[in-house]
Formats: sequence, C-alpha cells, structure tokens
Amino acid sequence: MAEITSGRIVQDITRSTGLSKADFIVLMELSQAEDRCRRQRELLDYLEWDKTRLSHQLTRMAARGLIERDTNSDKVVVIRMTAEGHAQLSAARPLHIAGIRQYFLDHLSADDLAALQRITDKLHAALQDAEN
Repeated sequence: MAEITSGRIVQDITRSTGLSKADFIVLMELSQAEDRCRRQRELLDYLEWDKTRLSHQLTRMAARGLIERDTNSDKVVVIRMTAEGHAQLSAARPLHIAGIRQYFLDHLSADDLAALQRITDKLHAALQDAEN
C-alpha cells in the first residue's frame, strides 16, 4: 500500500516537474537545512542508501543543475541545493501535499488516523530499540 500510494504521488510530481522520487527526497532533506546544504555523509546516513547509489544520484542531479558538490577545507564533501533545485522543489511541494490528501488522508476518518498514529508510534519505538 505504501509503495502504491507513494508511487502515485511520485508520478504526479514527475509528470509536472521532472523530479524523480530520489530527486525529491534529496531536495527535501537539503531544504531542511537553514543553508540548504548537507554533508554527503549526512545524506548517506539519512537516506540509508548504498554509497554508490547516492554518488550516482548526486551526479545526475548535479548534471541537471539541481545541486552542487563542494569540498570544504576539511576535505568533506558538501551538497548544496541550487536555485534551480529550490525552484523545482517549490513546484513539487504542493503536488506532494495534494497527493497525500488525494491518495491517503481523504480516505481515512479521524479514528483511522488516531489508530494509524498509535501504530506508527509503536513501530517507530521498535525500530529505535532495534538500533540500540
């Protein structure tokens, strides 16, 4: 169910903006930072992707002008969202929100959402316990 719902939202975003699911996820994470940049290692930890997968994704995004890669004085690779990346993300966000409503929230009652929140909290706690 999660894959189908997510897939439909991504189809809407891709059709309107050209952003892939991976593009959107990376740009969303970069947008959370005040300066719209993250260390590549932080992105890797957040996404839990293979290092090669992230590297290829970032290379594709840089080629399209969505991000820039810089190496700071400590030889740490920093990924920065460009103005183009910001513009694409700004176009995609309303589609993301509309898709969540259309494909998910509009079909659930307040009781359904409360139950889903309880289940999500339990699963999140279990995942955190498994990490420790």
